[in-house]
Amino acid sequence: MSGDKPWISGNLRITKEAMKAIEEEAIRCYPSEACGFVAGPAQDPLLLDETIHEVNEADKYHALDPETFPRTSRTYFKLNELRASRRFEEGEKSGRPIKVIYHSHTDTTAHFSEEDAYTFASDGQLMWPCAFIVVSVVDGKVEERRLHIHRPGTNEFEESTLEIIDG
Repeated sequence: MSGDKPWISGNLRITKEAMKAIEEEAIRCYPSEACGFVAGPAQDPLLLDETIHEVNEADKYHALDPETFPRTSRTYFKLNELRASRRFEEGEKSGRPIKVIYHSHTDTTAHFSEEDAYTFASDGQLMWPCAFIVVSVVDGKVEERRLHIHRPGTNEFEESTLEIIDG
């Protein structure tokens, strides 16, 4: 799959403007987790230059079924899967594919959690062809940001290089 979608292998570049937009959204949503997508031009597969903010639906799901969804937006993010699938399809058609799903962690590190891994990989396959940026917000301030990629054939993820560049 990585030959078709090279961004899933990591070593990505993100514009300062796009990274700033993610970080500002993470601070705005704090103490809830922010989430969304990062797209870029198909002709430059390792470049990220556009953010698309999404609604974290964790609180909605928790209110409807707290037994199945015990966590709130403070420690969990939930995307609308139908809307997300449509975003991936629209991105491909427009020549600006979704390359990354981003989210924030509150008052902890920018690690890729077991819950994140469980959500986005099953039977060694990614749910969607993308990498993942996690931004850590502690006491309302961004502490760190990390890029995580899927380890093919497993349900595990590892850190990769994310270079912040001038737009």
